[in-house]
Amino acid sequence: MKNTREKIIYTTLATAALYVILFLFFDRNIDLWMHHHMLGKAAESIGKQISVLASLLYVNIALLCAFGYIVIVDPGIRKKSTKKLFYIIITVTVAIMIGEGFKYLLGRYRPIMFFEHGEYGLHFFTTKWVLNSTPSDHTIRAFSFFTALGFLYKHTMPLFMFLALMVGASRVVVTAHYPSDVLFGAFVGIMTAVWMHRYFFEGIKGD
Repeated sequence: MKNTREKIIYTTLATAALYVILFLFFDRNIDLWMHHHMLGKAAESIGKQISVLASLLYVNIALLCAFGYIVIVDPGIRKKSTKKLFYIIITVTVAIMIGEGFKYLLGRYRPIMFFEHGEYGLHFFTTKWVLNSTPSDHTIRAFSFFTALGFLYKHTMPLFMFLALMVGASRVVVTAHYPSDVLFGAFVGIMTAVWMHRYFFEGIKGD
């Protein structure tokens, strides 16, 4: 438990440091380059298609169908397969809730505001769409879902991580988010999957 906790603390600190570095020195230049070189190109079109994999509508429908299946088939969650499905549902749902909390708290301008108005930075406690760039929701949904699947089917973890990375990268290519937004989203998704897996399948024991 202690080693796991230390790893999580170090990972959190490293992610926070990288986020700050990207925020201060790299985000604007990377997104400006994408805006000037990818706008209207095939890469942008492909990026939009990849982003659809983690669109809110499709994810919500999938969560609703999965939950309905559990209620109808195994409401007591006694079967192993049902428990796995419930783990995925809870992981993605909790990750989304955490992400929305940070979006409201930080209120970061989206790239479009930088391109059109030169606005960049954080404006705390806001629900305005143009001020909720970080963390990336698409990335959170992708990483929470695919990481959870990877824990359940460990031999396919590399494939699932590749798919999650593709979704995260697509958000930068279409200039919907900054790289640090994607990093933050990946962190939230992965950490949520880790903690939920410990709760569902390993048990959370004291030191």
